[in-house]
Amino acid sequence: MGEKITRPAKSADLRRARLLKDALQRGSPPALRHPQDPSLADRSTAPTNGTADHLEVQRAYLDQLVEDAPEAISILEKGFRITRINAEFTRMFGFTTEDALGERIDSLIVPPDRSAETRWIRETLENGQKINLETKRRRKDGTLVDVSISGAPIRVSGTQASVYVLYRDITEQKRAEALSSALYRIAQRTSTAEDLQQFYAAIHNIVGELMYARNFYIALYDSDSELLSFPYFVDEQDPTPAPKKLGRGLTEYVLRTGEPLLATPSVFEELVQRGEAELIGAYSLDWMGVPLKIGNNSFGVLVVQSYTDSVRFGERDKEILVFVSQQLASAIDHKRNQEALRRSEARYRSLVQSAVYGIYRSSLDGKFLDLNPALIAMLGFDSAEEVLALDPKKDVFLQPEEQARLMDEFRRSGRLDSIEVRWKRKDGAAITVRLSGRAVTSVEEPDEVLEIIAEDVTERRVL
Repeated sequence: MGEKITRPAKSADLRRARLLKDALQRGSPPALRHPQDPSLADRSTAPTNGTADHLEVQRAYLDQLVEDAPEAISILEKGFRITRINAEFTRMFGFTTEDALGERIDSLIVPPDRSAETRWIRETLENGQKINLETKRRRKDGTLVDVSISGAPIRVSGTQASVYVLYRDITEQKRAEALSSALYRIAQRTSTAEDLQQFYAAIHNIVGELMYARNFYIALYDSDSELLSFPYFVDEQDPTPAPKKLGRGLTEYVLRTGEPLLATPSVFEELVQRGEAELIGAYSLDWMGVPLKIGNNSFGVLVVQSYTDSVRFGERDKEILVFVSQQLASAIDHKRNQEALRRSEARYRSLVQSAVYGIYRSSLDGKFLDLNPALIAMLGFDSAEEVLALDPKKDVFLQPEEQARLMDEFRRSGRLDSIEVRWKRKDGAAITVRLSGRAVTSVEEPDEVLEIIAEDVTERRVL
């Protein structure tokens, strides 16, 4: 068993091989010509079988060309039935010569949902035109392969005798294109998704285009709380786990080692025996997880898993998931920072809005840009819009020169420390206000602005 079986050589095959060898040794292979070519007529001294020899050499060259071609080749005759395939056709689709000869090409390798495409190909070739397209074809085992197809009619004496079709496997090209598209869309989603849940769902859909991802989850570790949480979890067997301390599950193993893991049943069993992992949740046939890392720090794990024999993961899938995880880790880190910034801003605004002291932001010429309710009440107005419309120099400072003194102090020291000034309220009443603040800049406002706390000390001055 396993021995190579050699087919007995036919005399014609031996003759063709010998003639081909002789021609190659001469270094001048004959041109492919028809036996009635007039240029052969003056060879009256040649043996009678000279024309036959030339035909044998031509046939040997063509046979070798077809058989050794890097593309899968099929020759089709009437009814688009196969009369010849080459070795690459067998390797690509799994059909031997015995399987294919006499079969219709569409019933052999064309998926059922491509019938309209098949009709177009047939009509185009029958009209004497060439075809070029990228599509899918079916292997003997039922799986699909991405192929680039080129085909053209073969004419003999002006009449269409048959058709040749070439197939080139473009699976790797399509994978690269899909991966590139996926990474681009992940980057795009990073800036467009409104919240993390929406973002995680979009990532799930993108990964699902690259591989089987019916069971998919993202786990994130918070070093402050020392909890492992599962912000996105879709699974056929298990419910979403509650946040937990680190244990000995496969998720924690990947988080601990910082390395991708394809846990087939044998790999999982080995990890269990070594005490590196234990079963948590439903038993999956294949479990595949990759770390989410920023630098050398693993802060989460991206996981897909399968519960069925019909879906098995391989090293190629792991490589793809690693590529996705690198982009995803950066995106998650960016989104988490955005969320943290939003929460911080919300807390800051809450503090400002509820403060008993007046707080405001102004330009360097003193114009109000933003203010809190306490400052509105301090000045006796009913709304922020009324105060923002004021000219502070004329409408707020009791003595306009005090505003100039305020700006001089800021330019001298870069801040304001308990500077007292006199303001006037909406009703004209004067109040004494103590001001403290500093200049700040931001991405949104590259020019310096003042952030100032205003405390009404009028009653203290009376005492």
